[in-house]
Amino acid sequence: MIKPQLAGFMLLSWLVHPAAGMTWHEPWSPPRDAQQAVANSDEYAWRLFVALNWPADVRARTADPRAAFGADRPVVWESWQNAADVFLSDGRDPGAWVTARPLPAADPRRFETASLKDLPNARHIVGGRMVPLVDPVSTARRLTEIRLNEAAFEYVRKRELYNVEGQLRAVRGSGVHFPPGSTEIKAKWRQIRADERARYRTVEIRLADGTTRLLGLTALHVISKDLPQWFWATFEHVDNPSLADAEGWQLPSSDRFACRGKVPDCNLAPRDIGLEGTVWQYYRLRGTQTRFADAASRPVLLANSELEFGMQKTSSCMTCHSRSSIGVVEGVPMRLPIFDAVAVTQTEDLQERRGYVGPPHAEWFEALSGSRARFQQLDFVWSLSKAQPKRGSQ
Repeated sequence: MIKPQLAGFMLLSWLVHPAAGMTWHEPWSPPRDAQQAVANSDEYAWRLFVALNWPADVRARTADPRAAFGADRPVVWESWQNAADVFLSDGRDPGAWVTARPLPAADPRRFETASLKDLPNARHIVGGRMVPLVDPVSTARRLTEIRLNEAAFEYVRKRELYNVEGQLRAVRGSGVHFPPGSTEIKAKWRQIRADERARYRTVEIRLADGTTRLLGLTALHVISKDLPQWFWATFEHVDNPSLADAEGWQLPSSDRFACRGKVPDCNLAPRDIGLEGTVWQYYRLRGTQTRFADAASRPVLLANSELEFGMQKTSSCMTCHSRSSIGVVEGVPMRLPIFDAVAVTQTEDLQERRGYVGPPHAEWFEALSGSRARFQQLDFVWSLSKAQPKRGSQ
């Protein structure tokens, strides 16, 4: 676990070779500058946003500098490895980056759905009756996907973090410490109408029955290992608060780069960075996070109304991800919960759940049942919780 007294030293060690300043000379190249990530976090977030949403050379799985920003083709992060193809159901090696190609853009398997184990018990409402859910993608109101860049993917493979046994070996050894430059995104999509296409980053997927569905990107979380406790930024589509099934933005946005000379929640996109005339002009930075608490020791909050629906007012990306962990309790591998169990009502109403905020507490990581075992942190990466036991290991 990262101890508070070490956090300042760790950050300082990342800043000993600061760059001269923020540059937009090659906007398709992700910034790797710890000093700028802290000093100019909102501009840094937009630099990442442009680089990750630059049209991709899909074969090389990198940005295509020859392409125009906003071109209607897969973007860089869409060429990365999908978490579903990293953390396989039998815990086996997902294969090398060069051979483990991501699913085609139109393949609905790119999105998170109910597991095959749970699918027979899943239900949804049709004509006022509960019926079996045979195609979770076709009935979902929102779809989520998680992607890892090459640095993160190769670290997962090298340490065998793609299965439970590998994670336990890692935390019993030198721990889990992703290399600088590791990046993970979490994206949210919803079905949109054809006449909304010009306002959204879109993808058209083919469903199991052969029909197609047009989806628009509504939210994008970005975490990048540019600081020892990662750099956090979250973006949303400007129309999200007005959607019929939305709960609005319950925390104010903060974007001191786009809102220079205005209040930080001006709800504008930055100018003169290439967004104009593209679908990306309709996206907004909700905020960034580089620390658990501010100078007055108040917990720093950061929420995305699509990804933290029902818990926005008690959402801190860093604190939540600090609980990404693994431990063994009474011989069984376990993980810490995302939600504060004390605050969850007996009805399990998602809108009444609370997240964790502020600096991590040592007692969080104490194992249950009086055991001396502890939960060990997994370097803020919640996607590691998707790892399954290696087949034949039990």
